[in-house]
Amino acid sequence: MPKVILGVSGGVAAYKAVLICRLLNESGHDVTIVPTPSALNFVGKATWEAITGKPVYAEVFEATDKVAHVALARSADLVIVAPATADLLFRAASGAANDMLTAIILTTTAPVIYFPAMHSEMWTNQATSENVNTLKKRGHIVINPDAGPLARGDEGIGRLPEPDQISRLVNTYLAKEKIVQDFSGVKALVTLGGTVEEIDPVRFISNKSSGEMGAAICRALYLRGAKVTAIVAQHTAVSPHDIEIHNVISANEMSSKTLELAKLNNLVIMAGAVSDFSVDKKYEKIQKSVGMNLQLVATEDILSRLSKGKLENQFLVGFAAQTEEVIPKAITKLAAKKCDLMVANQVGFNQGFGAINTEIHLISQNGIVSSGTVTKDQAAHKILDSIKELWKSEH
Repeated sequence: MPKVILGVSGGVAAYKAVLICRLLNESGHDVTIVPTPSALNFVGKATWEAITGKPVYAEVFEATDKVAHVALARSADLVIVAPATADLLFRAASGAANDMLTAIILTTTAPVIYFPAMHSEMWTNQATSENVNTLKKRGHIVINPDAGPLARGDEGIGRLPEPDQISRLVNTYLAKEKIVQDFSGVKALVTLGGTVEEIDPVRFISNKSSGEMGAAICRALYLRGAKVTAIVAQHTAVSPHDIEIHNVISANEMSSKTLELAKLNNLVIMAGAVSDFSVDKKYEKIQKSVGMNLQLVATEDILSRLSKGKLENQFLVGFAAQTEEVIPKAITKLAAKKCDLMVANQVGFNQGFGAINTEIHLISQNGIVSSGTVTKDQAAHKILDSIKELWKSEH
């Protein structure tokens, strides 16, 4: 069970940390809350102790017999700070140790991830930028804030991401033993989610794709240093804010946007579930009393188009979800689509769609590697590990 320290600094977004803590606990992590003294103005010790069942220390001079800041720092697998105020970023960058949280940050050898939250003017101030750059140079991770509603009715950049997005990113980070920036310099395009083909203004054809595998790949790529662009159909949980998002609806829209953006990226991962069929035309609302008899037509094969126009030194990944003969069909698809890697998995009426765990088969000219049963975050890292190895050997 990974041991996570959740640091909470004194901003109004501290209330979100309550749900972050609960989500991390539900994901199987052992969470210890370390608030700054000012954070307790927003959420008190009683709340944190009730959620975690552990004593909460904000000052270094609490639990001195245990030398708590050293004990906690040494035991942590990961330290995250959410929210991280401008003041906290300054104190961490300057090497301060004037409360329990900064003392832990200064002592720990575990990775540290900051989720800043503050007013736009504070975030864009040169002093904050310099503090963020200092932390990054030391190997810490700073996730840029979202844009949206802020305190006092203001709006702009500086908003803490939603708790579920932070929890997902932490889960992706902890799904690999050690995260390194091995995709630094890579421009990656990822499609995800299931496309929608409209029948009439109220009805459509689609599929059961949750988009979770593609979203996990986006997060893993981001954490490993890639510049990520996502083409998203029917999915809203792609984070963090730095990932460039293009929302599409139909197979034609996904095809058009993918072919346009593939020219700008040297890694293309087609994790999206493109509808195989659409209706021959769109109807006005079909009345139930009249009935429905639809003519279906095949949608464009985006993967084939991509392989034909593949750029030099571009790496192309396809996905093959099958109900039977998973590996043989994936091998055939790999050859037909001329991909560098095919990711295959079995699906069924109660299997594969939206599940937390999965089993993937990574198929290339080098052979077949099966993952066994893993989480989708772990699967995402296994896919990237395979891409790195194949790309290195081919180019």
